[in-house]
Amino acid sequence: MLPESIPTVRLTAHYLSLDGRPLSGNVEFQPPALLTHSEADLFVGGPTVATLDAEGRIDVTLPATDAEGWNPFGWTYSVTERIAGVGRNRSYRIALSAGVPEVDLADIAPADPAGTQYVTVPGPAGPQGEPGPQGPAGPVRSVNGHTEADVVLTAAEVSAVPTADAGRAGGIAQLDATGKVPLTQLPDGTGEGVTSVNGQTGAVTIAAADLGALTPAAADTRYLAIGGAPVTSVNGQTGAITLTSGDLGAVSADQAVLLSGAQTIAGAKTFSTVPTVSADPANGDQLVRRSYVDTVASSGTWTPASVGFKAWAFDPAASSVINPQYCINGTVYLIGVPLTTAATITNVVFYVPGFVGTGLAPTSYAGLYTSAGARVGVTGTLDKLINKTEGATFVLKLTTAYAAAAGNYWVALLINGPDPKTNGPAFMVGASVGNYPGGSARMPGAFFVRHARLTITGQTSLPVSFPPSNIIADTNAIWAAVS
Repeated sequence: MLPESIPTVRLTAHYLSLDGRPLSGNVEFQPPALLTHSEADLFVGGPTVATLDAEGRIDVTLPATDAEGWNPFGWTYSVTERIAGVGRNRSYRIALSAGVPEVDLADIAPADPAGTQYVTVPGPAGPQGEPGPQGPAGPVRSVNGHTEADVVLTAAEVSAVPTADAGRAGGIAQLDATGKVPLTQLPDGTGEGVTSVNGQTGAVTIAAADLGALTPAAADTRYLAIGGAPVTSVNGQTGAITLTSGDLGAVSADQAVLLSGAQTIAGAKTFSTVPTVSADPANGDQLVRRSYVDTVASSGTWTPASVGFKAWAFDPAASSVINPQYCINGTVYLIGVPLTTAATITNVVFYVPGFVGTGLAPTSYAGLYTSAGARVGVTGTLDKLINKTEGATFVLKLTTAYAAAAGNYWVALLINGPDPKTNGPAFMVGASVGNYPGGSARMPGAFFVRHARLTITGQTSLPVSFPPSNIIADTNAIWAAVS
């Protein structure tokens, strides 16, 4: 593809034999050996060969020879015609001007290339000349292939129907003045066409009597309509029937339990499936859920819910008066918390009787674990959450709330930094302390240990999980809660 900066000329030609048949061959257009174009920074050379198509035509686009930037300038094409059956090839030269974008080769080729050599340069079209006189009409050379002087054509030669075939058998039908085929040209009715209906011809209208049938009104008095037959019996009964629930094998309305609406049910009832309710009771005589029973204490008993918690390790009123616990750096302490009903846990809670306010390292955390030892929640660093106090409840928010099912959980505590450890926060513990505190009493195979610690030490973060078999009982019972 030549650059757009080089003008081109579309050159066409049509080659036919003397009897009008398309010729075959090719035409070669040869520029000088090698051309350069300064504006396009391009070398151009080599011949362009246009092959005659099935109609004896060529159509080729070539660079204009007078375009600015050519070196040499004003060059010409050497044209060589190699046409089969002509006898010898013709060669001559042509120039293509950018001012004439389309040229037919027949307009610029020399009549006798063997004569004086000259180059035809096509120019723009000249002005319209004066019209010449009207010439005589030429004779018709042929009509539908006939060349005789007096041509006589038949109907078949112009794809017409002979007049003799109109309206006769084996020919074609005609139309009368109304645009219809005359009856005389229609079949006599002895074939497959209908000639009459019930003996009637023309525009026939058939009534019920013509078919030996009843009118709809007469039929209604003699026959039942489809689906109009009366019921002969209902559940084995005939006549004026009145059904009861027993006739249908059903329970009467006063004996059935309704799915909705108010109803009083008498007598003792035994349920094969335990009934359930979706809400806590509003009155004292309503069914209750276990979760409601588990969270509602008897009069005078404090529960976690009484003071805003969802669960705790034990009633903080049972804590030790004089023995808080200072945690050993790098040790993970575990405090068992029983959750009696499913709840979303957002915080873990500790009570700190006292803290000087400094010394906690950013590797101190609290968290929440399942009874299988899987961590399900962790707080931010405690150096940002536990500050100086002489006694306060610290609610430590988990980074992500946990939807907990009912069951036993461990609240975890990891302290790092205080030296000595008594400079760290003191945590409230249960009254039962010592090497083997009674607060961890349990049946064999039950929850592992309520107050424990992991056997590994030197921890700087809470582990993702741990085997419950890798814990040991702690000598002090730290108090913790969840909310």
